[in-house]
Order: sequence, then structure tokens, then C-alpha cells
Amino acid sequence: MTDQELMQSIKTKYGADLAQVCANSSVPASFLAAMIANESGGAPLAKRFEPAVLLDLWQVLLGRKAAYGSIGRGDLVTFVADLAIPTSTVPATLPNNAFQSLDDLANSWGLTQIMGYHCLDKSSAFARPEDLKDPVSSIRSTIWLLTQFAAQFSLDLATDFEALLRCWNTGRQNGVTYDPLYVPNALQRKALYEALP
Repeated sequence: MTDQELMQSIKTKYGADLAQVCANSSVPASFLAAMIANESGGAPLAKRFEPAVLLDLWQVLLGRKAAYGSIGRGDLVTFVADLAIPTSTVPATLPNNAFQSLDDLANSWGLTQIMGYHCLDKSSAFARPEDLKDPVSSIRSTIWLLTQFAAQFSLDLATDFEALLRCWNTGRQNGVTYDPLYVPNALQRKALYEALP
């Protein structure tokens, strides 16, 4: 599939959702469409396991590491034990899906491959990682996370596309992407989307 065909496919499948969700944001629909092309090729059920993230989360859960970013032991215990009241004390019994819940946090999900652990952020746009399988939830959550990056690094959501792409891929506005074509591909795909009828 050519990039032109990919962007047309994304517009056909998600164009209305992108336009609707982006109407209340300064993030252009074409930018989100390019991110979708880069991250999942438009597959809403795309999911990728990150073993290093799972290892870090286990270390926090076991008390061997203080935190993973802003995620502390209490956040993980509360999530995997499915508790209504936050705690850092592991209950005597855990739900049958406790280990799967932890694993879900170490996967990237949906159209733009958002890491599951972002659901633990108090301001998160989604409650559980599997919510990101829904295209509209995924698009809304992408705007939420881009807004977090913009605030953290003083970026403009309407113009700082290269820095936002680097944030998305590396967590830093000046990060070096694993794929050296990640940013150029996205910018080219954004332009292709904008030229579509």
C-alpha cells in the first residue's frame, strides 16, 4: 500500500471521528491521521508488548524501585487488585486477572499506540488500557497525551509537529527516534492527508 492509499484509507475510516474530536482542539486532524499511519497503519486493535516496561513495573510493584515515572507502588497495587480505595498494601487475595492487568499496562494500544500505563495518570482520558481499542477513545486520548507533552515542554499543538512527534516516540521533544524516518514520514503523511479531497 502506498502512503497515498494509506492516508486515503485512514480518512475513509476515521476522517469523521478525527474532524469531530479535533474540532475542540488546536491539534489538526491531519496530524493525528499521520500519527495513526505511523503507529498502527489504521488498525484500531493494534497492540505491542514492551518487555522492559513490564520489568520496570514489576520492580515498582515489588518495592525494588520507588517509581516508574510518576507511577508508584500504590498506583499499581490499586490497579492490579482492582480496588476502589488507593493502597500500597497488597491484599491477601488478588483477582484472577491481576497479572494480565499489569501486563496490559506494559502494552501500547490502539490507533496511536498509547502506553497502557497512562491510564494511571489522574487526568487520563481513559480508565483502562483496553478502552484504547475504541477509535474515538483512542483519538481523544491521543489529544489528551499530546496536550500533556505540550504543557511539559512548552509546545504549540498547532505548529510544533516535529517536537510533538519526538515526544510521542521518545518522551522528549528532542529525543532521537529509533526509526530515523519516523518524523519525516509523519510530516509527509500529514501533507498527503491535507491534500486529499
